[in-house]
Amino acid sequence: MTYPGAGRELMGGSTWSLNPPPGFGGGPTAEELAQEAIKKMRLLGADIGSAPKAGKIGLVGMPVWIWNNKAPRTWGPVTASASAPGITVTATANVKKIAYTMGDGGFEVCTTAGTPYEKRFGGQPSPDCGYRYPKTSNSQPGKAFTITAITTWTVHWTGGGQEGDITTTREAEPAQITIGEAQAVAKP
Repeated sequence: MTYPGAGRELMGGSTWSLNPPPGFGGGPTAEELAQEAIKKMRLLGADIGSAPKAGKIGLVGMPVWIWNNKAPRTWGPVTASASAPGITVTATANVKKIAYTMGDGGFEVCTTAGTPYEKRFGGQPSPDCGYRYPKTSNSQPGKAFTITAITTWTVHWTGGGQEGDITTTREAEPAQITIGEAQAVAKP
């Protein structure tokens, strides 16, 4: 601080304060550190799995199974911390939902990772994340529907005597699915 002016020459000097006055900078807030922790997590969108899988053909009206191939960065939980002098924030991310766009104008929102299909399930519908196509994919580019997905992550953070939640989204790599039509032939 300095005190300019006549008769105040001896009043000058410097003063150090651990916390700057409001509006004069300082370190990051706890929420800003939470955002840094989220960057460290390198969260991803869903790793889309489907039955029928790429290279196989599903049928109009038959159950299609969709799921996220679970890994920490595609499903959670993922935990990371970020620090600044005097404060550390720890954040944990978990998937809240995955919104699939099925490529034919339809969509499916799943709050679980979905169940990976196994042959023993036969023609049953998925218990938690599935779809039925009402038409073939013949008119689509590459004769396949493109499935896209947006994963919504909820991140809970604590630090510096505070806590909060941040929501963030990630887009998946698209997947292709081919849907055909079964033709019945009757013999007289």
